[in-house]
Amino acid sequence: MKEMSLIKNQKLSSIFFVEIAEILNREIFYGQKNQKFLVTLIKIYITPDMNLIKVYISIYPFLDKEILKIIRSKSKFYRKLLSHRLRYRVKKIPKLNFFLII
Repeated sequence: MKEMSLIKNQKLSSIFFVEIAEILNREIFYGQKNQKFLVTLIKIYITPDMNLIKVYISIYPFLDKEILKIIRSKSKFYRKLLSHRLRYRVKKIPKLNFFLII
């Protein structure tokens, strides 16, 4: 039983990883025209109860807390986009919480 949940968690993690990376890439590229920076999705962690996804990102070429603040403020919007993209594959879309990796 434990192996099954581990496999399920790995599959969900890979699905969420790809979709969150695409959403971040598209939304941040179109949202910030005046600044040149790159947001990279490093890792995600899904809690066992599927209530929260911890998203670890890196910002290049500089670590800007304002960019992280903007991303965190749009987390509900990103969750909504995620639910539209995964509506036929995943029943429950967890909340997104973003962390900056230095």
